[in-house]
Amino acid sequence: MDLTGRPLLDTEPDHLLFAGREEELGRVVRLARSGVNTVVVGERGSGKTTLLRQAAFVLRRDGGAPVFVEGRLADTPRRFLDLVRARLGLPPLPERADDPIELAALVGSLREGIGEDLLVVLVDEIAPEVAATVFGRLRDEVWQIPITWVVAGTPDDVVALRTPPADAFFEAAVVLDDLDRDGQRRLLEARLGEEGAAIAARVDEGNPRRLLALARAVKEGATVEGRQEWERAREERLAELGRPARMLMAELESLGAASASDERLLRRLGWTRPRAVQVLRELEDAGLVTASYARGPGGGRQKVYRPVEGGA
Repeated sequence: MDLTGRPLLDTEPDHLLFAGREEELGRVVRLARSGVNTVVVGERGSGKTTLLRQAAFVLRRDGGAPVFVEGRLADTPRRFLDLVRARLGLPPLPERADDPIELAALVGSLREGIGEDLLVVLVDEIAPEVAATVFGRLRDEVWQIPITWVVAGTPDDVVALRTPPADAFFEAAVVLDDLDRDGQRRLLEARLGEEGAAIAARVDEGNPRRLLALARAVKEGATVEGRQEWERAREERLAELGRPARMLMAELESLGAASASDERLLRRLGWTRPRAVQVLRELEDAGLVTASYARGPGGGRQKVYRPVEGGA
């Protein structure tokens, strides 16, 4: 049984748990094999990371050479291209300025990592300003490299990829809509067997992450009605706090827990630590997150925040 909201990895055991988005997976794989650069669009919790990981698994299983890149880790075009080089197994190049000539040369250096197999680079989220440079201003240079790109992001994040000049680079888009009832059943059945199918018959939640949270709560004794009422109340509180609170809560749900100095969290949001402290305090005051102290990377204590699990 695995009802956690973690993204599934590109491994055989996790691939056996994948269900609900078989059609979207098949389309991404077919487009990648055909050399079509593709954007995958979905809201937080829609399964973008899992979909890319499963595409990597299928492509590798069938003899391809997929490379998975956590694009959110890069806050500049150069760092993104350095990250791609690293995932291709290439050594880092000397640090230079982010001017167009140097960046174009860095794009050209990706050829060093290309072998005989079809090379597909799957990018899990990318900062809009980084995307605008790499796939917009450097579009023609990137086009010359025999790599097929699949980039996933939220509707807001991929705007830069779907407007000129980057829109010409990405010829296809795969949209992750809410799961229909059959997709929900297949997902829960893959995780819980017949018990999952029984839970799916009682609920209707199209967002995979929230569906798994709902199923987990029901399995732990909560009523469907109680959990859904709690979800509605939580959404109302988040709406009152505003978009920053929603963004931060989505990232906490993805990460599981984080401190205000967590580099992954700050990169994903594009925030400073003081900004994260402010919004985390708002969430804590609203009763939407809990906080505890844990030992940090430097040995000192740091405050770690987790989303509150509710429902009765």
